[in-house]
Amino acid sequence: MAALLLGACATPAQRITSNLTELGVPPRQAQCMGGRLGERLSIGQLRRLQELTGLRAERFERMSIREIANKLTDERDPGLVAEFLRAGVGCLI
Repeated sequence: MAALLLGACATPAQRITSNLTELGVPPRQAQCMGGRLGERLSIGQLRRLQELTGLRAERFERMSIREIANKLTDERDPGLVAEFLRAGVGCLI
């Protein structure tokens, strides 16, 4: 119950950071990307990114930024992958 209450209070950046960390992105990079993506993504794009957390649980392995981007690829929303990769590269520098 406490986890649900805390999740409800989390900002988009915090949820993205948590999801990316669960997917295998190193914590520092996930935090940087979470902040950038939380500001730039639409609600629909945030939901799409959140859907990937379930994939990690099924695979039992870490995903690279490239693998995550490949899973996010959708012809209807190329902007999501562009923003994700931009944040990933920007947070490596």
